Amino acid sequence: MEEPIASLIEIGYSALEISGRFKTMPPPGLVSLSSNDYLGLSRNPLVIDASLRATRNFGTGATGSRYLSGNHPLNRELSDATSQFKTGGKGAALVFTSGYHANLATVSLISELSPLIFSDSENHASLIDGMRNAKGRKVVYPHNESEFIREYLKKNPQQKPVIVTESLFSMKGDLAPLSALFEIVEEYDGMLVIDEAHATGTTGISGRGALEALGLPYVPERMILTGTYSKALGSLGGFVILHEKAAKILESTARTLIYTTALPPGVLAASLEAIHVLAENTEIVRSLQRESRIWNAYIQDDTESSSPIIPVMGDAPTLQSVSDNFRTQGYYLPVITYPTVPRGEDLLRLSVNIGWDKNVRKTLETFLPPRKGVQK
Repeated sequence: MEEPIASLIEIGYSALEISGRFKTMPPPGLVSLSSNDYLGLSRNPLVIDASLRATRNFGTGATGSRYLSGNHPLNRELSDATSQFKTGGKGAALVFTSGYHANLATVSLISELSPLIFSDSENHASLIDGMRNAKGRKVVYPHNESEFIREYLKKNPQQKPVIVTESLFSMKGDLAPLSALFEIVEEYDGMLVIDEAHATGTTGISGRGALEALGLPYVPERMILTGTYSKALGSLGGFVILHEKAAKILESTARTLIYTTALPPGVLAASLEAIHVLAENTEIVRSLQRESRIWNAYIQDDTESSSPIIPVMGDAPTLQSVSDNFRTQGYYLPVITYPTVPRGEDLLRLSVNIGWDKNVRKTLETFLPPRKGVQK
């Protein structure tokens, strides 16, 4: 006899409780030290004013999907500005309601184009979910190990690979070996999908992302870029930049674009203005990178990295104690555990923001010992 639904709910609840996997949201009033608003653009007066003007002029909602009543002209303006900022206008950009939706659509598209997809083991959940829905052969390769892919292809040289990776990884703040991955797709006539969610606005001399930082050109025939307006740009939504004809395919088939309400005009205007602010004031990027270098050197003993994402490693009980100490001072720095990170790799995810004041810095120095993370 089947269990009644109420019993199944109880079983599921107990399993989560026993495993310690309940997710909790921070209480209001705490200052987050894991915020993705790296450049403070969510509170930038120009960005706020642009959003308010659009809301007053056009209303609070999009009123429908892009294919019905929600195709506001700001969508096209934002697409063009995104392509120009990220690739110098070499690719066609599509705007999605979230980076999650953008990644789901992209991985679905490439699975139609290639029978072999490689995905980094530490990719974001949106890319993982896209892989789960993808067709063809799916290979998860060890984190940042491009040689694994090369060795696989030596044994299967007839395959045209698609390689999917974040550029700046969201939990540990390390960069993908994009130069090596690009060489592979060039050699084997493949495609490289790069999630620039955390690199946009933080990486490269003017914040244009990992390609700029590494001196790599954007090649539409070999690359698809995805990203979001909700991190350093301080707004909401996602984007995909790709070859013009591939963009037309995606625009015509992406369920996460076709069957969802479009972004409101106020959000589109905020994202557009954030790009303008960033393009005209690259000093804020350099300011973030200077601050990030200080804390990478202090916490990681890494004098080279300018990543604003700094993992503080340690065992879960010790990390929780440190997190609790921050909470007593009014700060929120949560412990990140499995399944967000691999088992046994618990961490505190410190996200550097240029708006930090001396109180934040003093608290960090008080509760985070220098060099090599938290020790017992």
